[in-house]
Amino acid sequence: MSVYELRGVSYRYPTGSWALKGVDIRVERGETLAIVGPNGAGKTTLLKIMDALIMPTEGEVLFEGKPVTEETMTDRGFRRKVGFLFQSPDVMLFSATVLEDVAFGPVHLWGKEKGLEKARETLKLLRIENLADRHPYSLSGGEKKKASIAAVLSMEPEVLLLDEPTRDLDLRNRNFVLEMIKRWKSEGKTVVVVSHDLRLIRLADRAYVINREVLFEGTPRELFSRPELVERANLDVPEIVRLFHRLGIEEVPMSVEEAAEILKRMC
Repeated sequence: MSVYELRGVSYRYPTGSWALKGVDIRVERGETLAIVGPNGAGKTTLLKIMDALIMPTEGEVLFEGKPVTEETMTDRGFRRKVGFLFQSPDVMLFSATVLEDVAFGPVHLWGKEKGLEKARETLKLLRIENLADRHPYSLSGGEKKKASIAAVLSMEPEVLLLDEPTRDLDLRNRNFVLEMIKRWKSEGKTVVVVSHDLRLIRLADRAYVINREVLFEGTPRELFSRPELVERANLDVPEIVRLFHRLGIEEVPMSVEEAAEILKRMC
């Protein structure tokens, strides 16, 4: 049974324009799924629907085989299993201290004592326990992102919905997020990530390209073997892929190491 199954999902803004139209998507347990597409393609709206923050105008969303409804929004079992990392950390950080923000969800789930314990454990896990007593608005962009990740992880979710998790971060903090996603993969968590970050997309087991509707579904390797589709998704075609296409080599490398192996076999 899939973790998520979206059947003919459409969403229309109050203005009358469509953000999504007839989207069919499935998410398997334990997989990392990348959702890519140009700006304004409906990707964030899709994640909000999957998190039961908004309901589709048309279509059906199933979570673990059960329909997602307006009641799901406040269902503790669902909120315990699904964590949503917003694109902007400021949406998630609203308390007087980082510790209070990270403990907000756990306290509501398990009570104050256990909730604070979970929050401190998560801050230590991410090596940001030194931020516990800081006001969120005094943090750097990278620190805010780590604090918002801590707020999600403190709930111990099984499914992670990530909206542009490496956007506006420097290299060091992008690497931090990438390593966290690798860790979640190794732990068997289900990860759905919206991103333009090529390194992050390469981590995915499957990818969807959407622009209000689904344009492609397949592996990242299959996606990068079609440069015209990559460009339609508003992604940069990796230089190594461009080189292989110029050379007429059909096999698509996903890393410099893979490229070197392919070229060695051809020599």
